[in-house]
Amino acid sequence: MLEWRFLVVRILASVFAFLTIILCGPARAADLSKQARSVVKLFNTNQGWDMTQPWTKLPASKSTCSAFFIREGILTNAHCVAESTFIEAELPGLSDKVEVEVVAINHQTDLALLRLRKDAPLSFKPISFDDLPRHREKVVTVGYPTGGRQISFTEGVVSRIDVMRYAHSGLPSLMVQTDAAINPGNSGGPVFSDSTGECLGVATQKSSSGEGLGYFVPVPVIRQFLKDVSDGKTAGIVNLGVTLQTLENEAIRRAYGMKPEETGMRVQQVVRGASADGVLEVGDVLLSLDGLQVFNDGRVPFREDSKIAIGYVLTSRQVGDQVKARVLRDGKRLDLSVPLKLYRHTIIPHMPAYGEQPRYVLKGGLVILAVESRYLWRWGGADSDRLPPTLLPYLSMPVGEEDLEELVIISQVLDSSANKGYGGNVENLRIGKVNGVEIHSLSDAQKALSAPVADGYLRLELENGAEVVLDEKQLAAEEEAIRGRYNIK
Repeated sequence: MLEWRFLVVRILASVFAFLTIILCGPARAADLSKQARSVVKLFNTNQGWDMTQPWTKLPASKSTCSAFFIREGILTNAHCVAESTFIEAELPGLSDKVEVEVVAINHQTDLALLRLRKDAPLSFKPISFDDLPRHREKVVTVGYPTGGRQISFTEGVVSRIDVMRYAHSGLPSLMVQTDAAINPGNSGGPVFSDSTGECLGVATQKSSSGEGLGYFVPVPVIRQFLKDVSDGKTAGIVNLGVTLQTLENEAIRRAYGMKPEETGMRVQQVVRGASADGVLEVGDVLLSLDGLQVFNDGRVPFREDSKIAIGYVLTSRQVGDQVKARVLRDGKRLDLSVPLKLYRHTIIPHMPAYGEQPRYVLKGGLVILAVESRYLWRWGGADSDRLPPTLLPYLSMPVGEEDLEELVIISQVLDSSANKGYGGNVENLRIGKVNGVEIHSLSDAQKALSAPVADGYLRLELENGAEVVLDEKQLAAEEEAIRGRYNIK
């Protein structure tokens, strides 16, 4: 009898599902044909600086990317047009490419705004934005991946939304993970909601480790960028400038006087000159940020019952904004206001100085510079196991520790009789003092190296105890010859 009833229920359910499909029809995907007409292909020629010879540029190279029209101009990735010398766009409906130029760029969140140098004979409807997608929402990436000339559509779903590290800048910000294919050439193209047809973000990178994983810059980050650059300047993204310690151990929470229902994170370091400098203190317990509870594991509430990294709170904030922080300090609960400043953290900046000539000083054939990310590319980047051991202690050192603003080193010795014997022995060592003057930044080194010396000898004290001593008169006599020999203008 039970089996018969069960069979009847299954038959009725099947009939109901069939009638639903007949009457309502299957869920339809959005028609993206109109939006696709506003997606363009970029042809970029770029030329970066040679960090081994910071007075010269590298050979020019070419690449292609995708971009799309929005109300403010043409949106794409920063890495698509970084260090560009010439950019053209292939527009749907036009036989010839048109020249475009960069209006604003933020390398931190890998976004750039472009415009046509001349009006195109065709008008393009701006693509509109939706909002942050939901998990498992179906998405479509649209662009011009390498391997073909026609526009490409690839489908997938949203698999993760979190604060993740951007490959272009090395900095963390909000990003969305999807299994929709994002291949070389797709970068800079739009990612659409399959159901609404609205834009959910900009395709930006693919995973180098996971299989078939891609990432896109979501709408909240895009809106922050567009608002930031609306005045014609790029201020960038913000952070607190602190190192936070999780408080998942109950004993440490009790020791700091936290109530059983309270959660938070302990301020472990405060970066000098950063947003929190002078407001938060080492030993503070950060209980909430912008009104959101800070959990013991370093996350905050997100949507219904989910959690997300604490950096999410600052995603939409601008330089100059204030954010409220509630802290537990010496048994007292304080409500503080933190003025937000440009992202600032370590003495070796995580973000490369794209397009900028490397800052260096040449003295007697010694090439002295402030270490930055591009310099580390010589060995494969900050994560490479081939980095010189002398640089490793400084990779995560916050600004202000040991009073350092930058890591100033001798990058190489251009051989001459004036510096004989030093080549191969002093490279990649931090300069501690020049003629007794402590060096905290490249500007300190520049001033000290140009200052007159009492006894005619220039002395550089290095971190390993070695000393470089040079004859000032000999340096002056050979300076022009050194520059000519190595083609330094």
